Amino acid sequence: MMVWIGMGVLTIMVVAALVWPLVREQAPTANDTEHDLTVLRDQLAEVERDVARGVLSGAEAEALRVEIQRRILAAGRREAVTISRESPGLRAGLTAVIAVAVPMAALAVYGGLGSPQLPAKSASAPHGEDADPEMAKLVDQLAARMAGEPNNIEGWALLARSYRQIDRFAEALDAYRHLLTLNPPGAEPYANFGEMAVTVAGGVTEEAREAFLKALERDRADPRARFYLGLAEAHTGNARGAIAIWRELTASAPADAPWQEMVRGRMFQVAQSAAIMPMTVEPRHPLDPETPVAATPSAPEQTAAAVPPSDPNDITSPDVSAIKGQFSGENLAQIQAMVGSLAGRLENNPEDFNGWMMLGRSYAVLKNMDGAKGAFTRAVALKPQDLSAKIQLASVLMTGADLNSPAPLPEALARITADILALDANQPDALFISGIAKAKAGDADGARAAWQRARVNTNGTPLAAEIDRRLQALK
Repeated sequence: MMVWIGMGVLTIMVVAALVWPLVREQAPTANDTEHDLTVLRDQLAEVERDVARGVLSGAEAEALRVEIQRRILAAGRREAVTISRESPGLRAGLTAVIAVAVPMAALAVYGGLGSPQLPAKSASAPHGEDADPEMAKLVDQLAARMAGEPNNIEGWALLARSYRQIDRFAEALDAYRHLLTLNPPGAEPYANFGEMAVTVAGGVTEEAREAFLKALERDRADPRARFYLGLAEAHTGNARGAIAIWRELTASAPADAPWQEMVRGRMFQVAQSAAIMPMTVEPRHPLDPETPVAATPSAPEQTAAAVPPSDPNDITSPDVSAIKGQFSGENLAQIQAMVGSLAGRLENNPEDFNGWMMLGRSYAVLKNMDGAKGAFTRAVALKPQDLSAKIQLASVLMTGADLNSPAPLPEALARITADILALDANQPDALFISGIAKAKAGDADGARAAWQRARVNTNGTPLAAEIDRRLQALK
């Protein structure tokens, strides 16, 4: 009799342990996340050490990088697979299944294999599969339920995440694929599908790429979609395209985003392999058209043409102290040589529009705003109808303007803003600046109108958040 009482108590304890996660809000602690990220970063570094030692082939290393990077992105998001995030009805249903199924399953198994009068099995006896059998059983029960509810968006989303949680990635991919046929709201289902497609295939397939683009159409700021679309460009040999996407991603993301270090490391790895300095590539969002890049001398040619650093005021020896902490001494020397060589070349070829644009962006990275202003001014003079040059010049002029004081905007900034709007009346950056000018002049209605027009095409961008803040302040 005491044996049966003990079994009953144990059953209650097991059921409670399984049900508890379903009835409480779950959120991984910051310490858990940071620990996971530390381990994953160490694993990523270990892959590079194995490549250097010749232990891993290029293909093997790339597959490992993709999987570890997927886990870093996932750790940053921490989308825990918990029923607490589903509807009360679905959560209650699964809770009831556990509460009934576990005791019944225990009795059934015990009836077939156990008896209190028989000696216990040896601890060394085979235990079957190492995976959590109860979790797998629950997921299979959910799958059986979803087979009869093909239009249940919430249920299929839960099933896909559950398969992913127990590392049944192919089945997770199929569940996500079915989920997408239901046209679920938001960007996350499409990003999740794309990520699973990458995991299963070991690379960014065309199906995954289309899903990531769809995710960005719904949420332009989705970091996973932007990272993997950059990875797709890298895998097809378009190093500049990958760097452009990753530069835009890292620049627009919070500085403390847990995946920032990983993305920057991947970017510089691709840049190094292609002999490209990332700062020479203009950032680009995956949904924006790619700007053609004019041919430039190779790195060796630029270095050979550069005058050795001597005079700090010499244009061929630009000041790189502003980025000293971001690059190694060797890379700083390469950047200095490249920018200096470009500046010297433009002195002898002043009609090179693309060269002045590149020099302006390079000076901006080096925090030499006077140099950037001069370079973009030269570019504007060469192509007065080119919108990109004027926008770049306006951006540089903005850095020296006090946007919050009642003083009017600098005349040069006001003038270039008017020029931009004359070419494109809906250009959001120019509309934003125009709104500031109107607000400074006391024209609240004019400022509101300009910012509302700018807001239309800026969803998910840092500019949108700033516009919202200023619109709220007008009320």
